[in-house]
Amino acid sequence: MRVRGNTPPAGLDGAVVGVPLDTGTSNRPGARFGPRGIRDESVLLRPYNMATRAAPFDSLRIDDTGDVAASPYDLLAAVEAIEEHFDGLLADDVITASMGGDHTVVLPILRAMAKKHGPVGLVHIDAHTDFGDSNALGGRYHHGTMVRRISENPMIDYKNLAWVGLNSPVTLDQYELKRNHNLKMTTAQNVRERGIVDIMNDAMETASDGVDAVYVSIDIDVIDAHESTGTGSPEFHGVTTNEFFEAMDMLSRFDMLGAFDLCEVSPEWDPSGQTVRIATSGILKILAPRLFDSVDPSKLSSG
Repeated sequence: MRVRGNTPPAGLDGAVVGVPLDTGTSNRPGARFGPRGIRDESVLLRPYNMATRAAPFDSLRIDDTGDVAASPYDLLAAVEAIEEHFDGLLADDVITASMGGDHTVVLPILRAMAKKHGPVGLVHIDAHTDFGDSNALGGRYHHGTMVRRISENPMIDYKNLAWVGLNSPVTLDQYELKRNHNLKMTTAQNVRERGIVDIMNDAMETASDGVDAVYVSIDIDVIDAHESTGTGSPEFHGVTTNEFFEAMDMLSRFDMLGAFDLCEVSPEWDPSGQTVRIATSGILKILAPRLFDSVDPSKLSSG
């Protein structure tokens, strides 16, 4: 692994970043091993596609810039270190693809992005709202409160927040905020009723209204626990893997995408490795237009 600090090599338009932190986890730990698991699985990326003759490593404009050095013992110090790291990465015009880590990591990344772009929107693809104000013990900073902390940033308006795939109860204060601000919260049941394409189009339109860039945050637990068990807070009756991949394909064509992450992958909770494979494939789907040359097989010679 080539660790480069927080300055990407010149000429890149994208940087893959590991954020191996799970100090903000409230249930099962292990998300700090997510970046390592995704990297291990990514070696299966084919260097040459015999069907299309695309050679991704010949057209690669994205580099893995290593992991953020964040304290595993002091969560607020880690949040500060992550924000500083992304300040450096975003000094150039790069799209960051972050591998969590628990969902707390999104707070400092989005803070850095807001400093870079000004007003930004957020599409939050997750079984949980992560919109709590605190937990039962009074903690205001953890993976279940980070969207609430994000919403307190003056660069992020309630009208540009959109949730996709929710599959867990909300508290009364969250419901009041949803009603008072007409928040775009769509559930896994909505996906089953309306289809993922309609839901994602709504979410992207909401998040991008009047802003310069949109951040997309993805929690692997949005997928039904029967299909994706390797996460800290699995939920049953979520979206299917096929619906998840269709959403990732849509994001690959989303021209307002300024940065994204995929969080809460905990390899140890899924010995089969399926969760890591789904996560890796999801990231590659979003990055596909930037990784691969566009090839029209019908125009290829047969020789």
